Amino acid sequence: MSGSSPPAPASSALPDRAYSLDATPPTDYEPPLEIDFASASLTAIADHYKTDKGSLKHRYTEVYESYLASLRQRPRLQILEIGVACGASLKMWSKYFRDALVVGVDVREQCAALCRNHARISIRIADARRCRQPETFDVIVDDGSHISADIVDIFRSNWPSLAPGGLYFIEDLKCTHNPLYPKQTAIKAEPGRFQRRHFIEFLDQELISLDWRRSEIESMHFHPELAVMRKAGR
Repeated sequence: MSGSSPPAPASSALPDRAYSLDATPPTDYEPPLEIDFASASLTAIADHYKTDKGSLKHRYTEVYESYLASLRQRPRLQILEIGVACGASLKMWSKYFRDALVVGVDVREQCAALCRNHARISIRIADARRCRQPETFDVIVDDGSHISADIVDIFRSNWPSLAPGGLYFIEDLKCTHNPLYPKQTAIKAEPGRFQRRHFIEFLDQELISLDWRRSEIESMHFHPELAVMRKAGR
């Protein structure tokens, strides 16, 4: 992989949201012009790089910014995002935070060649359901397969890498109950893994532990399609 050629910079010929889809071959889109990243909102930066975390579709960035704005100037912030697609949201994080080290993890080997012009981004090829990254992260984002059982496996593998007081985000929860999702996604999995019960049983177990004060989770918040968990201890 280290000897692979980087993808050619993409034009804007693809539909904007294509840069966030696993069905799109990894494509290293770089906007033709820069913006003032230091003063731009997270949504503006998301739209600049054409990630659907912003106003292109989900508007997650409005929620993210309410949790993360206070960390924007923190030195050496560590961010892990599971699911790279075309690297658009990795670029977004690296430009929003003054000094963040951003790690992306994906199973597709072609993703390793993305973001090479962004010094604070590294991309690793691994299965996040089974592989824990060695660092400790302040923020972890699960933007992986969105398959119900995978969400649980990714959490179990990666939650130990979250720092005390850190934030863990799970995106696209609608996919756990959308009957069309197994046909829409390019990701292959056993039909049973799509069943929402995996995610609901996981939540129930964690809520019971939280009620008995036996959980490492300090709090859980839910927004449309997005869960936010804060780790206790800071």
